[in-house]
Amino acid sequence: MSDSGMVFDRTIQLMQDRLNLSSINQKVISGNLANLNTPGYSAKDPSFEEVLRESLERGRTRLSLSDTRHVDPGDTQAAMESVELVETGPVDLDTEMMKLSRNSMEYQFIVTMLNKKFAMMKHAIGEGGV
Repeated sequence: MSDSGMVFDRTIQLMQDRLNLSSINQKVISGNLANLNTPGYSAKDPSFEEVLRESLERGRTRLSLSDTRHVDPGDTQAAMESVELVETGPVDLDTEMMKLSRNSMEYQFIVTMLNKKFAMMKHAIGEGGV
């Protein structure tokens, strides 16, 4: 376990992973919107988002390494670096704007929760021991 693992718990790591995923989603959605009027362009979506969301909601990861080319299920950073985009058909403005709005709200929510977590840690370090 790294030194930061002693200070930061699993919750903070999950929040960091979700913020990274939001960043990836933002780039994909922006690309889709930028190509709204491009003939023949097909909207793209990260293929792993639903699997990750379901896994986090269940509290366990059902993935395992069965091939040397697989990404380690515990290494979320490597998984996010090798995002596979799947084509979902023509770009629909309403759908992309809904995704953009949802992604923005989720991002703001996670940032707010992360700020509260750090405020609690600051309180515990500064005033909690008195």
